[in-house]
Amino acid sequence: MTALVTERILVPGKNDIKQLFIIFFDDIRQKDNLDVLVQQICQNFENAAVVAVCHYPAQASKPDSWEGKLLQHLTLSEAELGQMVAQSSEQYLAYINGKQQEYGLPVQATALIGVGYAASVVLELTKAEQVPAGRVITFGGRFVQLPESLSIEQTLHLLHADEDEKVNFHFARDTHLHIDQIQGDATVDIANKTKNSLDPVLSKRMIERLLTCVPLRYWQEAEGSEYELRETGPEDDDTIH
Repeated sequence: MTALVTERILVPGKNDIKQLFIIFFDDIRQKDNLDVLVQQICQNFENAAVVAVCHYPAQASKPDSWEGKLLQHLTLSEAELGQMVAQSSEQYLAYINGKQQEYGLPVQATALIGVGYAASVVLELTKAEQVPAGRVITFGGRFVQLPESLSIEQTLHLLHADEDEKVNFHFARDTHLHIDQIQGDATVDIANKTKNSLDPVLSKRMIERLLTCVPLRYWQEAEGSEYELRETGPEDDDTIH
């Protein structure tokens, strides 16, 4: 069972909200880096509401269950991560829909951010025919199972530390290649010699991606119904030094 606890909500001073960022995370020890992430969002998106949500397992009676391991900050197996995703996705989606309705904002004005294992739940939501957000950003996340297709109405930004101890960075690169093959829209950035995928160097890179990356769907709309897909594969160097 999952409990989503809203840790903080920040809204613009004049309450003129035009964008919504929802951050899902599962490790309260990330507070300092989370503070940096929230600060960077607020500085660069002055009309954004920012909501940070912690995923707490509500019942963890078995220490060797995924809930128990999450509370102990232990590494989840692929099967345990699959159980977490299956048991949490509907609650995540309901939370997202509730916040969009509360602030009166559409999908394309919403950005979802997933950190750590919570990122896997966020990624699972991108497989839906009706996407939950226009931008989806993950820090140290992975799909449990790669998607067969992804709607072009969303852009994924995959950020990862090359020394992440819970989720190997190769998942980010492999996912990026796969999304390219199924003609989805994604970017990937790997931080070199970094252990924490929520390191400030990666949150800074997220801001750069959001400010400079034009979603593929806009290129397609500009080119009309007859178009050729632009290359979305890895750049010559996707590593942040």
